[in-house]
Amino acid sequence: MRITNSMLVNNLMRNLNTNFTKVDDLQNMMASGRKFGHISDDPTALIYSQAARNKLARLAHYQMSVGTADKWLTQAEAGVMELQQVIANAYEACVDASTDVKGDNDRRNIGALIGQLRDHFVDTLNAAFGDKFIFGGYNTPGEPSSAITSNEIKPFTVENGKLYYNGFDLSQFDRIPAKLITVDLSGLDDVSAMAALQDIVASNSLDITGYDLDEVLKMHRLRNDVLSFDVGPGINMPVTMNGIDLVLFTTTDENGNAITRNTFEVLQELFVEANKDNSYASDLIKMIQPLQDAQNHLLTKTAEIGGRSRRLELLDARYEQDYINYETMKSDAEDADMAEVIMRLRMAEAVMQASMSAGARIIQPTLMDFLR
Repeated sequence: MRITNSMLVNNLMRNLNTNFTKVDDLQNMMASGRKFGHISDDPTALIYSQAARNKLARLAHYQMSVGTADKWLTQAEAGVMELQQVIANAYEACVDASTDVKGDNDRRNIGALIGQLRDHFVDTLNAAFGDKFIFGGYNTPGEPSSAITSNEIKPFTVENGKLYYNGFDLSQFDRIPAKLITVDLSGLDDVSAMAALQDIVASNSLDITGYDLDEVLKMHRLRNDVLSFDVGPGINMPVTMNGIDLVLFTTTDENGNAITRNTFEVLQELFVEANKDNSYASDLIKMIQPLQDAQNHLLTKTAEIGGRSRRLELLDARYEQDYINYETMKSDAEDADMAEVIMRLRMAEAVMQASMSAGARIIQPTLMDFLR
């Protein structure tokens, strides 16, 4: 086969172009630090890279949610502990007032303290974090116009000596059979939930005179409104508690039957007893057990919040480890090994220089040089 000058030139240019392309790719890797600049460069690595980036984006969302949820739980824990301290102080005052050495004036002084503790109990229930009430759930404020203070409607208000939650009377559940309050109706529609309540009344022969099951069902719906955050795939965690669960607690009556008491009503009753003329120590002694049960109830809620906080700590630790793993996965897919790139670039430059040198020696002679 006859080899012509044009054939040599074309082959030289094609080889030079190939070598220049290799040098250009390696220079881009070295300048950008990435293995590929286009999808066609390494489709498999790109798939892993995009998967890692997607995981990191979702992980950042969950980490932010965990951080915010932890702040909410901290505030909720402080609020519940403050409520518990109010009840503890009321308990100490009740024990002090129930001694026979205390006279009417002493009991009135203690009654004044109980009144302040009662009011502070309501104020703590209305505690806010940012622009939201901690124990108010997602509920919208109710109708009572007297609840309006500084252009805002607080979730817990006192009207005519009764405690309201967003306009809903909670005092009506004082001394109601506990089974109607402690039953879990979440996930049931209104018809099924009402049937469950009626079945509890019938099977336990409960006396519900003076109580309305429709109001009980409404209370259950209200207490299910709790602020919650999406802290993981399929993990929706409540970051606070509904105030209804803090106000209502279970105790026993004189006959040993389990009943639900309203903490505000207990404090109100204690306030009235301490301020009565010729009040008797025996009447105040009866208030000690409900106060102890209310205090234990709030301690249980504090422990529950502590468990949620611990769970968030474990989630945060897992997300930190996942972040390292996904960053490693992304780096393996995207980042170029600079030592290898530099070595390959030097080799490509040497090949390019050699090809240019060889081409210069081949192309330089012309037909006139051969004719001479």
